[in-house]
Amino acid sequence: MTAEPHEIWTLRHATAWVFTANGNLTRPVILVGDAGTELADLAARADHGSYSLRSELAARGHDLILLGLPDDGSMTGDGGTVQNTVTRAIAECAGDAPLAVGGTGQGALAARYALAGMEYQRIDHRTGVFFSHDGAAPELEDEAELSRMGERPRIPRFLRLVDEGKGDGLDEEAADDTITGGTAASGGPLLSEEYDSWLLDRLPS
Repeated sequence: MTAEPHEIWTLRHATAWVFTANGNLTRPVILVGDAGTELADLAARADHGSYSLRSELAARGHDLILLGLPDDGSMTGDGGTVQNTVTRAIAECAGDAPLAVGGTGQGALAARYALAGMEYQRIDHRTGVFFSHDGAAPELEDEAELSRMGERPRIPRFLRLVDEGKGDGLDEEAADDTITGGTAASGGPLLSEEYDSWLLDRLPS
């Protein structure tokens, strides 16, 4: 049974579920789901009975913030929602530990655009790691906007997870570290145990 979130954030055009490791927000990991994924489904896969990313994060002292996106959003609009989530996490976080921000599918693209945009605007996103799992490639009309922002965030370490047969429009050299070859089973854990362990070992300490 999926754990209940400790807090629910109502954001513009979206909702986030917050799972804290020790009662207070101290080391946030923001994970943005693919477009149209219900938060309950996202949470169930992040807390799957066969392998729980939420539990593994908590065991290492990391908090998990799950963000759902509408199925009819845009890169720029969804990116604004991610920026709002990052800003709120920084405001509510006790201490100054760096964040980890990323997502899967369209959520990864939204996180990529959000952090790149904050850097372009010289806004401190306090993010130490940006991670992308099967990140969606930008639509043709979004490519110029993303390029104007620098293509991707440059300050955080970039971790790239790409399933077999998937692509995100980025060269492997664009990332600081890449893992490939995994497969996400429908209805199974959000990430494979191999991917989870790889990511956990590379999160900000």
